[in-house]
Amino acid sequence: MSCASRGVSAQDSKPEFRVTVKNSDDKIIVLDESSQTVIEIHSDFGIGSASFELVSGSMPDTLLLRLHLKGLEEFRLISNQAAIAASASSSEVFHVTNQRIIASGNEFSITPIDPLWMKVEIVSGQAGKKIPLEEGYFEITVPKEFIRTAGNSFEIQWIDFFR
Repeated sequence: MSCASRGVSAQDSKPEFRVTVKNSDDKIIVLDESSQTVIEIHSDFGIGSASFELVSGSMPDTLLLRLHLKGLEEFRLISNQAAIAASASSSEVFHVTNQRIIASGNEFSITPIDPLWMKVEIVSGQAGKKIPLEEGYFEITVPKEFIRTAGNSFEIQWIDFFR
């Protein structure tokens, strides 16, 4: 399934993406929120992917992904230049357990000082921010280095819980 998601006009360099989702039930909304682009992902099934192709404007300086899921067992951010994977604990207390770069079939662990590290947090009014998440979403800040090198397209993949 493919759709165009429109920011403001291309003349002020706001990005406009062509979005293609794997599962037709997944809903992707691209928003401009005060100098940053926010991509809202709603996936009832909890496993999916979406590809984004910039069709006008320029890549945003700040890109936030909001995944409305109950868990975040694995998340991948992929471009022609880099693939970054993050795993979060599926126990009651949320924390990102590791992140890694995937290149040529090999995986390399990265730390928060790496320019490709993704900031992953829960945004919720839920006390204790426990998994499974009953309200709110996972917010991922796409690293500026990823945005800078991605070119005009990227893909995201997500799994709420391994089945």
